[in-house]
Amino acid sequence: MNLFRPANGSDWTLGILGVLPALILAGLPLAGVEFPRGLHVLLLALAVLWFAVFLGMAVSRRTRRLRILASLLQALREGDYSLRARGRGGAFKEVWREFNALAARLGGEQRLGIETDALLVQLLAALEFAVLVVDGQDRLVDLNPAAEQLLGDVATVLVGRPASELKLADWLTRSSPFIDSQDFSGGSGPWEVRRLTFRRQGRPHRLLVVTDVSRALREEERRAWRRLIRVLGHEINNSLGPIQSTANVLREKIVKQVAPDIHELQEGLLLIERRSQALGAFIRRYADLARLPPPQRNPLDLSALLGRVASLETRLVVQVESGTPVVIDGDEAQLEQAFINLVRNAVDAAQETHGSVRLRWQMLGTSVRVEIEDDGPGIQNTENLFVPFFTTKPGGTGIGLVLARQIIEAHNGTVRLRNRRGARGVSALVTLRRN
Repeated sequence: MNLFRPANGSDWTLGILGVLPALILAGLPLAGVEFPRGLHVLLLALAVLWFAVFLGMAVSRRTRRLRILASLLQALREGDYSLRARGRGGAFKEVWREFNALAARLGGEQRLGIETDALLVQLLAALEFAVLVVDGQDRLVDLNPAAEQLLGDVATVLVGRPASELKLADWLTRSSPFIDSQDFSGGSGPWEVRRLTFRRQGRPHRLLVVTDVSRALREEERRAWRRLIRVLGHEINNSLGPIQSTANVLREKIVKQVAPDIHELQEGLLLIERRSQALGAFIRRYADLARLPPPQRNPLDLSALLGRVASLETRLVVQVESGTPVVIDGDEAQLEQAFINLVRNAVDAAQETHGSVRLRWQMLGTSVRVEIEDDGPGIQNTENLFVPFFTTKPGGTGIGLVLARQIIEAHNGTVRLRNRRGARGVSALVTLRRN
């Protein structure tokens, strides 16, 4: 703790010493002491000079104390609350005491503010929804990691940019709360947006809280699909078992006991058997999708996993553009399956146009973004991409993309498919938290 020690001593002492000669000169005549006129005038002049010297000393002391007080107040203004003044007496004793009390209180409030800010930063970092702060000039001044993921860049690049450039201007004028489907790097919504107004350092600011409600809607869809698949699986399997068994028995009897002229009947029964087997496998695949377990998270090397997934594709060489090695917490088996499905989908598209597939990743703040890019024909209709049972491929099951998204969202990530800008093909963008 720094201490200012003002000069000690009483102002009353200086005052008494200053007027003491004059008091003595005034009291001598009363005591009957006679002085020559010239000597009296000389003594009086010396007394006046003595008084002037002590008056100057008193003024100097006051000036020095005022300067010390001004320095202490300047330190408070600049945020240094560690200074303390120590004075044992004098007219400024109460001033020093009040200053020390004020500095102690402001220092305590400063520490409380620092601790509160640190807690707020940790809370914002832990939130899954995006929080953005915009100042009175409609410029972004602060955001949390979820907002970085939403806007697709780090805070050092985003802070200071105008809201209109970030496609946030419309959200600053609409009545809160509202639902919007604005397209960002981190997804296309729908978003629930809430806007709050507050003052920061005396100036008005607006707080945008953005929640991706698509996950909640899709979770409701998944629950509905699970219920439907359970019912369908139970009823169809109850029927397929006897059908398959009966068809097999009849076909064997026909082969052993009946003349070849009923070959058409035999082929029909064989077709029944095959179709029942295919339908049973079809239902089992969708039942597996409905029973996907929660991810078992462990630290894993995502860059090594992506390289391994690329090497598994044998139809064409997947070009891996190496990025910075990154470790995340996740279920290695599930994430591998998700990326296998996405790479397989990209290769299917690239083969239609004899194109290529590229895989790359980069870190964005507390997240990592993986991009799988193909030179295929592009997406004609994006509405049904993640709808179960929907497929445009001959022999496709319509669960590859659905399963990939379900796995990635279970890891608190996002997956998007969009047509490439200025080039043919599709980019699959996957964003995952690093921890």
